[in-house]
Amino acid sequence: MTKWLVTVVIIIALVAPLSVKAQSSAVVKIAYVDLQKVMMESDRGKEAKKSLTEEADKLKKTLTQKQDELQKLKDSIERQGATMAPEARAEKEKQYQTKLKDYQRIASDYQTELQQKDMEFTSKILKDLEDIIRVVGDNDKYTVIFEKSQAGILFATPSIDITDKVIARYNDFLKKPTAPAKKK
Repeated sequence: MTKWLVTVVIIIALVAPLSVKAQSSAVVKIAYVDLQKVMMESDRGKEAKKSLTEEADKLKKTLTQKQDELQKLKDSIERQGATMAPEARAEKEKQYQTKLKDYQRIASDYQTELQQKDMEFTSKILKDLEDIIRVVGDNDKYTVIFEKSQAGILFATPSIDITDKVIARYNDFLKKPTAPAKKK
């Protein structure tokens, strides 16, 4: 109950100045951006996805080779297990367990590495987008620009969706190595 009350108070505190401003003279302009769409459809997002896919394919190839080695060792143990001396069998099984642990560690390391690279790409893109969205907001005189999924927007008219405009600005920004400039 307390959380609900606090949420209502915060919403009122945020909306009240907007309604007062709207009543005084300015028109409240609201828009939203689908950052997930920007990440998937912008040139930089496509580059990041391609780079991550290539990296994942390379790592997957390495893991497949190690997995094949493990399978061969396991098959060898199963085929020759009955004819091997107990000590030799124990040694082979120990080798297999060691290689299996190495494989699992490497697979985990690769997964962590890919996640880290994905986070780095995402952070860079989001940093650029912050500036781009700020410029769009200033130039087009928006009062508020929300992020579609994070803001919890369940419905909004497509007419206030500026995602495509942000993608176009971002792609233009990438073609010019200068910082996003404000239109005058």
